[in-house]
Amino acid sequence: MSSQIEKKYIRVNGASIACYCAGGGNDVIVLLHGAGVDSAMLSWAEVIPLLSSQYQVIAPDLPGYGASSRITGEYTLSFYTDMVKGIIEALGGKPVILAGLSLGGGICLNMALTYPEIIKILVPVDAWGLFDKLPWHRLTHWFVHSKLNDNLYAWTNRYPSIVRFSLKYSLFGDKSKVSDALVAEIHEAMLEPDADKPFISFQRSEIASTGFTTDLFGRLEEISSPTLLVHGTLDKAVPIKGALIASKRIPDCEIYLMEGCKHWPQKERPEEFANALQSYIDRKLQ
Repeated sequence: MSSQIEKKYIRVNGASIACYCAGGGNDVIVLLHGAGVDSAMLSWAEVIPLLSSQYQVIAPDLPGYGASSRITGEYTLSFYTDMVKGIIEALGGKPVILAGLSLGGGICLNMALTYPEIIKILVPVDAWGLFDKLPWHRLTHWFVHSKLNDNLYAWTNRYPSIVRFSLKYSLFGDKSKVSDALVAEIHEAMLEPDADKPFISFQRSEIASTGFTTDLFGRLEEISSPTLLVHGTLDKAVPIKGALIASKRIPDCEIYLMEGCKHWPQKERPEEFANALQSYIDRKLQ
């Protein structure tokens, strides 16, 4: 198994994008991370070596995250969709297996609706967009546009104990996976200048008072790409109900449920995730 991960930079639409690359082969897997203070290596470091023995694996830091450029405009879903299209084109342009967590999953869905010709297989993981409204939607809309949201990271990053609680409550079903090293890594990422700005901008651009600026849920039937939905059964951020509905609406879709996982299933059980993905790819492509 190849575990050598190479970091390279590419230019896409004027932005510098850090990409973590490994492996080879005819098929390319692109892995998109989530929002908050996530990054390519936070979400996918354990998965990349498991896939790179058979595939060329590329995990970019999305603009505003990790080692990639920050921008001065809005971080909208359409912005990220066009950036991911540019990343794929800069790295060869042939159709890819596109997987994404949370925000990355929403980008996956929008890519499938906007640029289906460059997607071979779609793998949304606990994806943004598998719902028509958020729980307590109007209250959430008020909060994301409030000063409270502006100050949330500043309050949270004072206390690593709050970071640890958040990981256990929202991201991991198996609390033993929340290590001191992981808490420290996320706490350090939260201390980066303007670490909160990309997600706040995304929330404010996409969460309207009565729904969403970009309606993914209402267009699931239009997705033509073979789709594997992966979902943690205990996810609080994106409840499983949305994934079950989506699995019936997307025409060519299978669902793989990771029992007992929350919103970071591929981080919690990377081997299980990689095996499920490889099995699906084998059935669809061979």
